Amino acid sequence: MRRNPLLPLVAALTLAGCNAWLTEAPEDFFTPNDFPSTESDLKIALAGIDDWYTGGSNQPYFIRGWPILTEVPSDQTITTQTSGSRYEQDSYTLGPSNEWLWRVWQQIYGAINQANVVIERIPRLTTLPQDVRDRYLGAFKFHRAFNHFNAVRVWGSVPLMMRPTSEFASASAITRAPIAEIYDSIAQDLEDAATLLPIRWPDSATPDDGRPTRGAANAMLADVYMNMSGALVQENHWADAARAAKAVMDGKAYSLVPNFADLWLIRNKNGPEHIYSIQFAGVKRNLYTCQSRPSGVGIESCSNYWFSTAAFMNSFNAVDARKPVTFLTQVIAGTKTYSYHKADSTGFGDFQKRGPGFEQPMPYYGKFYDAGGPGAIALNNSRTDLNWPIYRYAEVLLMFAEAENEATGPTQPALDAINLVRARAQLLPLVGLSQDSLRKAVHQERSWELAFESKRVFDLKRWGQFYNTLKDDPVAKIAIKDFMVFMPIPQREIDLDPALGQNPGY
Repeated sequence: MRRNPLLPLVAALTLAGCNAWLTEAPEDFFTPNDFPSTESDLKIALAGIDDWYTGGSNQPYFIRGWPILTEVPSDQTITTQTSGSRYEQDSYTLGPSNEWLWRVWQQIYGAINQANVVIERIPRLTTLPQDVRDRYLGAFKFHRAFNHFNAVRVWGSVPLMMRPTSEFASASAITRAPIAEIYDSIAQDLEDAATLLPIRWPDSATPDDGRPTRGAANAMLADVYMNMSGALVQENHWADAARAAKAVMDGKAYSLVPNFADLWLIRNKNGPEHIYSIQFAGVKRNLYTCQSRPSGVGIESCSNYWFSTAAFMNSFNAVDARKPVTFLTQVIAGTKTYSYHKADSTGFGDFQKRGPGFEQPMPYYGKFYDAGGPGAIALNNSRTDLNWPIYRYAEVLLMFAEAENEATGPTQPALDAINLVRARAQLLPLVGLSQDSLRKAVHQERSWELAFESKRVFDLKRWGQFYNTLKDDPVAKIAIKDFMVFMPIPQREIDLDPALGQNPGY
């Protein structure tokens, strides 16, 4: 856990021009004693948080590390590797030295420490207007909560860092907090943020421009309360979750994009459905589009890191408008067409040689395919400006339906919420369901609507279905055990701070 307290400030100063809303360029060197001092400083510091998400060595967080840690281990994604660090995640053969554990961990706690530095500083900025201090305090509390939330869902008991780490001695003797205490702190940060943050930043053209908003805080708060209500924490916060989701709905700042396919086009990012997204543009571009494409498909080829499964694709209703968008089954490269079911040089998706479970051709991701036009994936070092979605309005509707059903039963508002999502997918509305039937329907709808968005593993955990689902996965079944609901604490961190200890079973 060793962290240099000056690093967050230095990182903040590297980002001028990387965010559409950041126009101020730093002109001098700042220290913790005088930075931030102005609203322009706060803008720079807030952009510095984003660098923990989109920067760092070897694409450690949302460019690559987060999906490797949270999507590859699911039953909806399979890595093309049959050895190596991604395969260790997929097959649950990973140990504490797996590189993606420590790469993501260091970004998470770097972001938390930077947030803590500014949270501690803001109350002393008495020359700034109260509304300015409020919205920036809310933003940094949001980021602190966001990263603690990511950490507790991956590792369980983790360090709860609520003050800046400023001394080596304290940084190398940090212990882990109980899971329930971490969640309580996350919830409080988000309750505060939902009060402090604006619906839209004064200089923003869209509700989502990468900065936290009231809608984003309430969306995450609903998610947090649902996780607190689930199998791993077992507290009843369903009514709180429904309240938070309803606050987003009642705010009327967001709406469903009528055509599901339009959501995944670069030109439509930060649209009416996007509540909070990790922003990619300019010098900070997304590598995920490339990693999610097959190789061997001419000018549209790329890294070929992972694919989905025939079983998951076949679970969709044939008329579901999301199906042809979610899955890539055909690639047009110039004058040539490549189909996923062709087991020769004119196709992709044939993995039969991997044995049982791979008899059918495998589709790739369709959601993240857009690179800006035909052949554009070859530009910009195979990186794109496609954002990474954290919360969409469709998920808020599904969170409300689930939480309302658990708190009160299958009420009409709960059915109305899920039916809005189904209507966009051109599926028939649900009527007359029991509480258990609606519970199952929401679980299934989340699987379809939020595919490949790093939601599935966390859903399985909170539903108590993690082990029983993944033990039947063709790759996960190789080594999965029930204790693997939490991943091992990175060995690098334990070596620096033995007080952390290790999760059971590793």
